[in-house]
Amino acid sequence: MNKTITSTANPLFKSLLELKTTSGRKAQGRFLIEGVHMVKMAINVHIVEQIIALSPCENIEEAILQIIVPASLMKRLATQVTPQGVLAVCRELPIDFMLGPQIIYLDGVNDPGNLGTIIRSAAAFGIETILLSPDCVSLYNPKALAASQGAIFTVNVRESSIDELKRLKEQGYRLIGTRLHEEAIPLNRFAYPKKFVLVFGSEAHGIGQVLLPLLDESIVIPMEYIESLNVAMAATIIMYDMKYR
Repeated sequence: MNKTITSTANPLFKSLLELKTTSGRKAQGRFLIEGVHMVKMAINVHIVEQIIALSPCENIEEAILQIIVPASLMKRLATQVTPQGVLAVCRELPIDFMLGPQIIYLDGVNDPGNLGTIIRSAAAFGIETILLSPDCVSLYNPKALAASQGAIFTVNVRESSIDELKRLKEQGYRLIGTRLHEEAIPLNRFAYPKKFVLVFGSEAHGIGQVLLPLLDESIVIPMEYIESLNVAMAATIIMYDMKYR
């Protein structure tokens, strides 16, 4: 089914435009993705409600509404510098998934590029679950989605809380912090427990003071010449170590 929009005054267009904002995404329970690759992946996991394109797409199931817009309106909806000419409106991803034995917890990570890169690295190294503190950047931020390169469709990600971490500790999970600390164990000497939550802090402040007392252990990546790494780079190194050591 196709529908054509040519005016910014169209109510449907206004509704689509709201999906570029955090408040609009939360209110509608939907989000926008861009590009052929991302749209194909979203179709494969059956969360696409509408496709926005410059011309009708072929082989799209009838239940998905195709909205045809001119280039001027596409530019208003897109966030990429050079739009690919196709977007999709998707339902939010399910959050009622089972937690695996290895969990990543991001505490206050506020750079969307870092969030997306961490999710992409998790997919590359077989980490199935990422939990986000309430003050993390939104999973559905366009820059986070773009940086994930579709990994949001293969990794389970949802918001969490300190209370949930406490419950996980009661269930036998060890909480491991990544931080510069005199008692932190060098990564190459650390023995991973069977069930654990690996905590990464914010780019500016590290792991929050409320969370620090819950940590069972801390680890650090041995380095020369510099003191710290970008949180996405550090997470990627540790996830690689988790996978192949």
